[in-house]
Amino acid sequence: MKTIRSAAGATLNYHDVGRGTCVLALHGAYSTHDELSAALEPILSSSGRYQRLYPDLPGMGMSPPHISIQSSNDVLDLLEDLVDEQIGDAPLAVMGHSYGAHLVRGLAARRPRQVRGMALICPLMPGAMNPEPHAVVRSDIDPAELVDPRYVDEYFGYFVTHTEETAQRFNEAVAPSIGRFDGDAVERIMREWALAPDPDATEFDGPTLVMTGRHDSVVGFRQQMALLDRYPRASYVVLAGTGHALPHERPELTASLIDDWLASMTSS
Repeated sequence: MKTIRSAAGATLNYHDVGRGTCVLALHGAYSTHDELSAALEPILSSSGRYQRLYPDLPGMGMSPPHISIQSSNDVLDLLEDLVDEQIGDAPLAVMGHSYGAHLVRGLAARRPRQVRGMALICPLMPGAMNPEPHAVVRSDIDPAELVDPRYVDEYFGYFVTHTEETAQRFNEAVAPSIGRFDGDAVERIMREWALAPDPDATEFDGPTLVMTGRHDSVVGFRQQMALLDRYPRASYVVLAGTGHALPHERPELTASLIDDWLASMTSS
């Protein structure tokens, strides 16, 4: 992994792979870049056209907490340092899952000319969340037989479709990130979630993809529909049979939607 350091001394560790148009992908809270890259790399690497930046957000994975990072706005400042160092003012596409999608919206609000498009996967909508009740919608297996016993509860709480395929994806993509965070640091930046400028009050007219899970018990799917009114080139998709683990539960459909979003930036 590579590292950048802010003027205040905060460090951000990130994985840099590929060459081409830069795609910055941000994972959710209490996770690491490994989870999101496991879902996105099969999609983004196939064309050979994209440089991918996968940072570990502060207090998660390999990026330690720092006294200067007290809020989500501070995290956004650090992400801007990464963009400045890695690509300058070159075109940028941004993607995020959950809390990462909240930060993506903030980055697009700060850099509307540079950010060519954004993909929001199960986006967190602070102050307006309406989670769905958690319910397993398909159960073809006994997870205890396929998932590490230490993580069975996490699988049950995250996935709503229980199959051999989703258990395998949990083992490969999610389990390696479990527990790799500083709880106090993450709670602090999540509590201070406001961004400047406010994404809800800032125009962005690039191609925007909003993907939600019909059974998402973390962020829900209803409030995200309001993003259609804020982004004139937004597509909104709600997928049945999925929850907050959408990219792991429906990887083929996720790939198809992201490929279409990437193509829309090329043609715009």
